[in-house]
Amino acid sequence: MGIADRDYARVQPRGEGIGGRLRLLSVTGWLLIINISVFVIGGFMTGSGVPVSVAQKALPGESIKGALVEDQFRQVDGKPVTAEAVRNGTGAMVIRILVDPETRQPVGREIYQIMAPLTAYGHFSTHQGFQRLEVWRLVTFQFLHANFMHIFFNMLGLWIFGGIVEQFLGSKRYLAFYLMCGICGGLLFLLLNLLGAANIPLPGALKVGLSTPLVGASAGVFGVIIACAYIAPNTVVRLLFPPIPLKMKTFAYGYLVIVAANLLVLKGANQGGDAAHVGGALGGYFFIRRPHLLRDFFDVFGNSNKKGAQRSTHPKRKNARKSDQEIDRILDKVNTQGLHSLSESEKKALRRATEDRRG
Repeated sequence: MGIADRDYARVQPRGEGIGGRLRLLSVTGWLLIINISVFVIGGFMTGSGVPVSVAQKALPGESIKGALVEDQFRQVDGKPVTAEAVRNGTGAMVIRILVDPETRQPVGREIYQIMAPLTAYGHFSTHQGFQRLEVWRLVTFQFLHANFMHIFFNMLGLWIFGGIVEQFLGSKRYLAFYLMCGICGGLLFLLLNLLGAANIPLPGALKVGLSTPLVGASAGVFGVIIACAYIAPNTVVRLLFPPIPLKMKTFAYGYLVIVAANLLVLKGANQGGDAAHVGGALGGYFFIRRPHLLRDFFDVFGNSNKKGAQRSTHPKRKNARKSDQEIDRILDKVNTQGLHSLSESEKKALRRATEDRRG
């Protein structure tokens, strides 16, 4: 395979371009496909609501420790609810009565939120992810979205900014980077939720229930945007509303300031989401400067450090063929490890080959 056959053969100095053509089988492309597919599949599962416990409350003077849950669902005002109504009541709140195991007398109630099946089993919350140790939810919540506008803006941001980060890091490290930013968002949400539950008066402590669900790709996308501010700080982007041009670094860090102010000072309605945004941004800022920490993220599928992974399959023939072999080796290295992994001599060799090919 020659240099002209490679999609990533164009080497640009930092800040001279952003995005580029999105290859269908790029990691960014697959993330778009998976997120949209999960959203569409979830839309076909209406009428299959799953009750998820979000709170327990004891009656005055009673203890709910060891209490049993009554089978029948009821509305919050106490009226009975059929099982069919529960399945079809996505978004609704229902209760079950908690009874003393010996006297069978009511001692409290357990409150449930009816969620779509994928959201019920995939969302992250402090109760599900921390208290019940369902740690996989730190990944699954990143592929769930509340509504069309939620997924639209997340996928738009990923489509616009994901390409440059993937080109810089390489496919495997980029996927590890994206997922780690999402995980950092979930962890900051968890930390601030625990601080709020403990009534610790620190800025950003979340005054929401421990079962409050967190969904969305926003944390990962926010990490990608912050990474772009490092990779291409002076690239000009144009906002949608208002349609004004800004440098990438101004856009990214300005957006971060707005979100952080809403979390720490204004305490807006979407504090939980803003906590995840800030966590994803912090993860993006950290890992884009230390990409070597992402190298072995997927080594469960094979050792990425094996020299054979970077060997060219071209046979050694004449000097011209040896040169092509060396360029292929460098391009393979870019594809697996990213542009940042190249030495100065490798970068010069790749630029010379590109100039020769253009000439």
